[in-house]
Amino acid sequence: MRRIELLLNDPIFNKHMQRNAELEIEPQFCRHDIHHHIDVARIAYILVLEHNDLNYFVKEADLTGRLAAKEVIYAAGLLHDIAKWKEYEAGAEHAAIGARIAREILPRVFFNPHEVDIICQAVYEHRNISRDMSFLGERIHRADNLSRVCIKCEHRMACPKVKNKEITITAFEY
Repeated sequence: MRRIELLLNDPIFNKHMQRNAELEIEPQFCRHDIHHHIDVARIAYILVLEHNDLNYFVKEADLTGRLAAKEVIYAAGLLHDIAKWKEYEAGAEHAAIGARIAREILPRVFFNPHEVDIICQAVYEHRNISRDMSFLGERIHRADNLSRVCIKCEHRMACPKVKNKEITITAFEY
């Protein structure tokens, strides 16, 4: 996955990841670091594979093949919280800003305009589930939720998000 390797080494991507890290010194839970982004990318890809939806996604999204689909899924997962620092700093909606940042980064790592649109839509949609969200937006949303095993988190009682999370083992059923 050459384009994903390029994305992970992109200076703009890394600048935003560094800003996330700088502004997440406190609290100690729900970090939006590279581990979280990779977890979301992998879980989203697993969700697609487990439901035998990869060929569907290739056709539905009009992609060139399975490798392109995998890279698109991974790119969306890696970029979904790229602007979380903006939310901390200014109270801005990180998903919308993240989609704009992704639109700047993705052509630099050789995603074509059509793929950029698909990825940016998923980044934009990942925060809130809705009836009319894209296939990839829904998978990224679900993967983001599944990436946090809140029931085992030592900071669970202080977390403002835990009341909105599925925290039982059945959350892993899809």
